[in-house]
Amino acid sequence: MSGICIDVTERVRMDQAFRDSELLFRTLCDSAPIGIFRTDRHYNTIYRNPRWYSIFGLDGAESLDTSWSEAIHRDDREQAYTAWREATYKGLPFAYEYRIVTTRGSAAWVRALASPIRNPDGTIIGYVGTMEDITEVRQAREELLKAQKLESLGVLAGGIAHDFNNLLTSIVGNISLAGFQRQNPEMVEQLLSEAESAAVQAKSLTQQLLTFAKGGEPVKKIIRMGDLIRDAVSFATRSSSVRCEFSLPEDLWPVEADIGQLRQVIHNLAINAVQAMPDGGTLALKATNFFSLSKLKHYVEFSVSDTGTGIPANHLPKIFDPYFTTKQLGSGLGLATCYSIIHKHAGTINVTSTLGQGCTFTIRIPATGQTTAPAEEPQKPLTVGVGSVLVMDDERPVRKIAQAMLESLGYQVECAINGDEALELYRSRLEEGNTFDVVIMDLTIPGGRGGKDAIQELLKIDPSAKVVVSSGYSTDSVLADYRDHGFCAVLDKPYRLQELGEIMQKVHGATQEALRNPRSIEQSARIHSFGT
Repeated sequence: MSGICIDVTERVRMDQAFRDSELLFRTLCDSAPIGIFRTDRHYNTIYRNPRWYSIFGLDGAESLDTSWSEAIHRDDREQAYTAWREATYKGLPFAYEYRIVTTRGSAAWVRALASPIRNPDGTIIGYVGTMEDITEVRQAREELLKAQKLESLGVLAGGIAHDFNNLLTSIVGNISLAGFQRQNPEMVEQLLSEAESAAVQAKSLTQQLLTFAKGGEPVKKIIRMGDLIRDAVSFATRSSSVRCEFSLPEDLWPVEADIGQLRQVIHNLAINAVQAMPDGGTLALKATNFFSLSKLKHYVEFSVSDTGTGIPANHLPKIFDPYFTTKQLGSGLGLATCYSIIHKHAGTINVTSTLGQGCTFTIRIPATGQTTAPAEEPQKPLTVGVGSVLVMDDERPVRKIAQAMLESLGYQVECAINGDEALELYRSRLEEGNTFDVVIMDLTIPGGRGGKDAIQELLKIDPSAKVVVSSGYSTDSVLADYRDHGFCAVLDKPYRLQELGEIMQKVHGATQEALRNPRSIEQSARIHSFGT
């Protein structure tokens, strides 16, 4: 009888070590405060720890009826899928925050992290990852942002109030003086012109405030960047000791942009530069045409450079973050707003700086296909005409001045307070066979039906109705895509007599002629200073 004796002590020891290691792994996973999961290469989950189940509102004996990915909130699902596919395609770790809908029907924010598991040959055979419930963290973050925003709005409101009071002083003062100069028509005309100019600046200020508050979609038109840069910088640097140097070629390509929003970007950058040079310095504004070989697109590139204190290197990555500021009284919204505006124009904004030597902001805005910007048209005579107009606005002063302006242009006018009243008036006139030629509707009416809600009902009554949308909320997305909502044109508040006449000609069209009507001119001169 013979036999072989093999010493298996080491193998037994290794098996025991493996079992101990597996037990330790499961103990750690079972007690972990975050969800842990493992999938195969087809993303099928083959392991979930207890915390993973509890995040989804399940116990260990339950399972999701559908794929875990179906539990992702429908508003976040597509973006989460896209991030996952991109990570998979590149073979990189996946990291994303999104909402899930638990089995209890409540929404929870989670942070998912997953890394690929590879064979020795590099083939991905699955994924291992973690899932953390960050609902409370997100809520705390939102509360902090709210607190910071309230603090910033306090600073912002103080600045806006200061600027508005200055403009109102000019408006009220000039109108008051005009009342005592009735025997001097030339002086009255000059004073009213000054009041009107201040009112136009106030309009620009409200547009900036709305951009801060809502970051609305741009209302674009083709503009000349050179003229815009020069005007915005000259306004921002007046009363300062900063010297401006302009290098703005005449052959700059035109861009299609929101002139109010771009003016705000340039104004903000210029103000920052002035504040960085308290003892004076040089502000250089340069612009050039630029063709991107990587994107095969034409851009207008312009830069704003100062000789001020510069920005520390550790601050550069944060300067476009909301509420980040190094100023004692800063709101931290200026550069964040600039970034948002340029992003909405499909452009880029970057900064370079050397501490103690100044900084340069460089912006690129996509150019249009045209080689030159349309020439500025000379001011036209008042555009008068005939026809009937329905004006809908909840503010009595607006209705009153709009009616007076339209009547001075030769139109017959009726007014309505809200959308329901406007629809009833339009329906009544249509039944009489004497409908309105144009309807001007306020976009929104607090507590009532505004133009945004009434337009579709009006077009059901009369599909050929010509409706103009008018609003002081210049950032509302309806104004950017007004045709998609059934409107023919946009009339921004406040508007002047000339602008109203041109809109009427554009919409009403065929019966209009550019005429100089002495009576209309006389009437418009009397009402021109009131604004709307």
